[in-house]
Amino acid sequence: MSATSPEHGYVHVPRNTAAASGQKKATPAEHRVQVAAARLRVTLDERLGRETPAKTKALAKEPI
Repeated sequence: MSATSPEHGYVHVPRNTAAASGQKKATPAEHRVQVAAARLRVTLDERLGRETPAKTKALAKEPI
């Protein structure tokens, strides 16, 4: 079988199948990571002069 056969073609695998089927409740540890990431995004957007989405700003204001 050659490397160009259809069996070896690119197959897309979704990163997170749970997100496609609906939102799942984040664990407290996952939520802390999301809040920290939102804070970093807000800071970066301010420094680069970009607009931050309201949802991200709201998440960044939550306590860790």
